[in-house]
Amino acid sequence: MRKSGLILGAALVALLASFSLPTIRAPEMITAAKTLAEHEKLAAHYEREAKAARAKAEEHKKMADAYRKAGGPLIEKLHFDQHCDALVKSYTSMADELEALAKAEREAAKETKK
Repeated sequence: MRKSGLILGAALVALLASFSLPTIRAPEMITAAKTLAEHEKLAAHYEREAKAARAKAEEHKKMADAYRKAGGPLIEKLHFDQHCDALVKSYTSMADELEALAKAEREAAKETKK
């Protein structure tokens, strides 16, 4: 029992660390962005993040549709579809903001040419 708890704990720590990797890199990239290439690299990072957010939004849209199709009293009581709809809205908003950051970094890259 204790061994499985340790393994589970280690797996949880590894999972949490993997979620925090992009946020650890971004501040370093922002601080270092002084050249055209560095601003372009940061813009590409934001575009990748936006693409991932749009994929998550699409995944939750499909999940909401599946919950609605499945129906039933438990699904209606717990509003699973509404939770998914809220996540679609959140991920879509996140993607929009990330795309705006990418656009701004591309503008900053143009300014560094001068």
